[in-house]
Amino acid sequence: MIRRDFDLEEMKYFLNLVEQSTDDYLYILDFTNDRAIYSKTITKVFALEECEFSNATSKIMKVVHPDDVDMLMEDLQEGSNGRRKEHNLEYRWKTVDGTYVAISCRGQYVISHGVKYLIGRISEIGKQTRFDNNTGLYREVVLENVYNEYAKTRNAQGFLMLVGVDNFKELNEKYGAKTGDEVLNILTDAIRKYIDTPLRLFRMPGDECAVFMPYSMEKNIEQAKNLYKRIRNYIDSVIEQRKYDIFFTISAGAAEFNTEKDSFNDLLKNAKFSLHAAKLNGKNRCEIFDAGEYKEYIEKLGVQDELRRCISEGFEGFELYFQPIYNPENDCLAGSEALIRWNSRKYGFMGPDRFIPLLEDSALIIPLGKWIIDNAARTCNKWITNIPNFVMHINLSFIQIVKSNIIKDVIENIGRYSASNNHYIFEVTETIEMDQMPAVDRVFKEFIKNGFRLAIDDFGTGYSNYGYMRDKTFDIVKVDRSFITDIDKQRNNYLMVSFIIKMAHEMGLHVCIEGVETKEELSCVKELGADYIQGYYYGKPVCVADFEEQHLK
Repeated sequence: MIRRDFDLEEMKYFLNLVEQSTDDYLYILDFTNDRAIYSKTITKVFALEECEFSNATSKIMKVVHPDDVDMLMEDLQEGSNGRRKEHNLEYRWKTVDGTYVAISCRGQYVISHGVKYLIGRISEIGKQTRFDNNTGLYREVVLENVYNEYAKTRNAQGFLMLVGVDNFKELNEKYGAKTGDEVLNILTDAIRKYIDTPLRLFRMPGDECAVFMPYSMEKNIEQAKNLYKRIRNYIDSVIEQRKYDIFFTISAGAAEFNTEKDSFNDLLKNAKFSLHAAKLNGKNRCEIFDAGEYKEYIEKLGVQDELRRCISEGFEGFELYFQPIYNPENDCLAGSEALIRWNSRKYGFMGPDRFIPLLEDSALIIPLGKWIIDNAARTCNKWITNIPNFVMHINLSFIQIVKSNIIKDVIENIGRYSASNNHYIFEVTETIEMDQMPAVDRVFKEFIKNGFRLAIDDFGTGYSNYGYMRDKTFDIVKVDRSFITDIDKQRNNYLMVSFIIKMAHEMGLHVCIEGVETKEELSCVKELGADYIQGYYYGKPVCVADFEEQHLK
């Protein structure tokens, strides 16, 4: 039996608060004084003369079907004696017309100020859309009604916290729906340990619960984080007691409200965003709503919508720029890298560091990637008439590799032109995720099988798998600009580049140095034996016409 002191008048207020907004009936049974308090609407349906009365046990039993009385009395007796934590029974009640209907009755046993209570709800079976059968909690529609009633009757401030199970979909798929239901019950039990006042805890869609918490004394959103920590610690202890036969973590997002200013929809939207941020930031944590972060998020969605529109309307605003790649031995043009640029009529010119991540997040990089390959191939096919050995470098996104038939897209688009496959090098920036997926390696082998060459881009800046170099999956290593800056002055940079070039050459690979901007840097990388050089020293990325003017004439 839970021990929690509360104000009985406050509890009665909650009954009145939702009686117009739910098909269920809330109740408070006072075992110590044998009194009962029900929602006022209960007398319209069931054979009770009043909604608040003494001699509660005898009067209630007159309404219960005779065959169900013993079962109910036994359950209530065990609960009042502390042998049960909750009441959860289905039995029959007499209606005002003398017939019996099946009801679902759930509640929690509580001791407050030395008085024993059972607090819960009664639902007619078949009218359960407003509460969740698994957890016994009211659903989102009741939460909305409660909030709107608060907004009508009092000026309240507080917070709404959404708590969700991390990786719930995977957990369901791995262990089954029964385990998923068990996890949700562990979560709701953990929250009930700290929040047992009626109409404070609600079941939301999916794997989420909502805690609606008006401020009483201290108006501090940190209360949400403290509550989350207590809930999480309790869940951790339950998992440990069960010897880890089941394991999960939870994330939470909280947003403050003021009923005078905030609509329910805005409050829920803010809390959902905070929960989303918690999961993006690593999960197993609680995030508080930040208006600045939300504004930035909405702006990103706006940019993403504009990207989608431009792609769907003939790739409006997109253009390929080309940066030259030179052979340092003879200072002759060896090829170029195709780089995407975007000039939106809504946002103007936007740097690729801003819009490419949004393309990848939305998978819009897949249709745009086909367009890039086609246009780069058309340009390459034109330029090999000037330079027969010209090579076009084309970037591939991890999303293209794992979520599209990239080989098919490449062969179809390049096959439209006469330039053979050895005129193309596809650049890939490695990630840990890439190396954990066997299918990626199969894709790389298909590229090699079809006569294409592969390059590791931005080598040395993050995750670099030397196994790909050893296996000669990639035959070009592109060293990032960060190692080249002031290489003539920074000895560590000089030694690092020297090591990479020497190692690559001994493995039979080629090295392209990116970001060379000065004569001094050029002199160093030539001295170290770089095979190709790319950077502002030879030329910035420019449009087709400017590239031809500057490098092909």
